[in-house]
Amino acid sequence: MTTVVQAANVGGIPVQAFASQAECARNILDDARHARGGFAVAINAEKVVTCLRDRAMSDIVRHATLRYPDGAGVVVAMRMKGFQSARVAGADLWLEILEQARGQRVSAALIGASPEVLAATRARLAREFPNLDVRLAADGFAGARDAASVAQRLIATRPELIFVAMGSPRQEALITELRRHHPQGFYLGLGGSFDIYSGAKRRAPRWMQQAGLEWLFRFLCEPSRARRETKRLKFLFMLAAGRL
Repeated sequence: MTTVVQAANVGGIPVQAFASQAECARNILDDARHARGGFAVAINAEKVVTCLRDRAMSDIVRHATLRYPDGAGVVVAMRMKGFQSARVAGADLWLEILEQARGQRVSAALIGASPEVLAATRARLAREFPNLDVRLAADGFAGARDAASVAQRLIATRPELIFVAMGSPRQEALITELRRHHPQGFYLGLGGSFDIYSGAKRRAPRWMQQAGLEWLFRFLCEPSRARRETKRLKFLFMLAAGRL
């Protein structure tokens, strides 16, 4: 039975507090293996600010079954409200789930990224997790353009875990649609995780991850993210002003 997890209200979003990434992964894997279904959303500063002004995105996030603290700023906000939680990085969470399922047969769908990145991701998963049964693989371009077609493939193959790596808000919108057709599966939005896992992009050094500076590494690698980073500044201002 899934453990009941306390949640902190961060900018109107209930974010679950986890002692560790492993605890979060156990909850997800348990729901997936028992076909209870679900939808996990990574909550960071950018997503909190987006939800404050985007009603559609806010509704999607609130209908998720699990909202975990992916950003260091969100973890700080939770602690200020009396909730102790570890940061749960989405780029690590999906691999922790697969690691916990090692030795057991587990089925999954991979949706997102370019055809080349998706193929490289699938090949590496086959080497590192031979127990993983990938029942569906659709890239984030032509492969996922027709949501109805993807939904029919999910109904036919019935994977337990559905990993969608398309970036926000596109991945959340697609997951919301797919859940209507295959509610027994557990869905995770993974952003650029396939790019990192396949080696197409570099991830921040471990020390930057531990210091909560992964966002800075991404910005330095992709200056085009400047507009997105203004949301982080707005989050910090609101947090300091006690408005979250």
